[in-house]
Order: sequence, then C-alpha cells, then structure tokens
Amino acid sequence: MKTRITLFSFFLLLALPVLAFPNVKSESPKPERISVYLFLGEECIISQQYTLLIRRLHKEYASDEIRFLGLFPNPSSNSEKMAVFKKKYKLGFDLKIDALQHKMDEFGVKVTPEVVVFDHLKKEVLYQGRIDNTFFRVGKRRTITTTSELEDVLISLKDKKPAALEKTSAVGCFITPLDGNLKNAPMCKPAEDNE
Repeated sequence: MKTRITLFSFFLLLALPVLAFPNVKSESPKPERISVYLFLGEECIISQQYTLLIRRLHKEYASDEIRFLGLFPNPSSNSEKMAVFKKKYKLGFDLKIDALQHKMDEFGVKVTPEVVVFDHLKKEVLYQGRIDNTFFRVGKRRTITTTSELEDVLISLKDKKPAALEKTSAVGCFITPLDGNLKNAPMCKPAEDNE
C-alpha cells in the first residue's frame, strides 16, 4: 500500500504544473516578419556618421515584428572590429559579419551604408537604398537633409500601410568583393540561410 501512495504522489507531482497552470502554452517565439538589414563598414566614415540616426530609428521602430540587423560584408571586417564599432556607437541590435558576402550578393548591395527592408512573409524587398539624402556624393553632404527614406518606410510599416518608395541609390564606401573562386566554392555555400 505504501508503494502505491508513493507512486501516486510521484505522478501527482509531475502533473501539478499542468494542473496548476492549465492555460499556459509553451510556444516558441514567432520569427520577425520584417528585417531591416543595415550593410555597414566599421571603417566607412559615412556608416559612422549615420550611427546616431540608426540608433534612434532602432529605438523607435524595432518591435517583435521588425528586427534590425547590422551586416558587415567587407573582407577586412572581423568580430573584434565589429564589437568595437557596436560599443563605440552604442548600437542596440545584433551585428554580424557577412563573411562570404551571401547577403550582399542576394540583394546586390555595393556600398556601405545601404539598407534593405525585407518582408519574410511575402519574400520580397519592401525598400532598398540610402538611409536618407544627407550625402549626395562620397565626402559631399547637404547642409539640410530633405528626405528620410528609411524612416518613411518604417512609419508606413508601423501604420500598416504599403511603403511609398521601393528603391533609391545609396551613397557610400564601396565594398571590396571577395575573390569569386572563394564565394562560389561549394564548401562556402550555407545549407540554409535563415537570416
């Protein structure tokens, strides 16, 4: 009889969390719907100039549905330089090295900074190009910024409206392409790219 009580007590203890919290579901978090890919270069002065604005946009518009991700596609980038960049400019979102330039090639990005706003649900680019029109040539900036393309797109997303603009030309530092043989080597291709 004692054995039965002990076994019953044991099974009751196992079932207690389910009985005590019947409405709690263990769901995995939903993946973000929109990615704001920011192609950056830690040595690019224009990328550095935009960090304050990028930080503000991230603070105002990042959500469960919208994720910001900094991508560093230059071969000279490494995790140490990226960590210094993140700390120096106080960026509150993840930074990754696009070591084999897969994301860069996927979107046809040529300079830093360039932004790509991608809808994972629709599998389409909502916007690609410059952050705003502060720079009209490398080393040449306007005294007054008159357009703010990235923020306009983020406002549209927040208001559940379609983005008015799809593409602009980005002004920035040219990305050094990797040797074509390295990029096309079968061992360098990711099995599945979820970013």
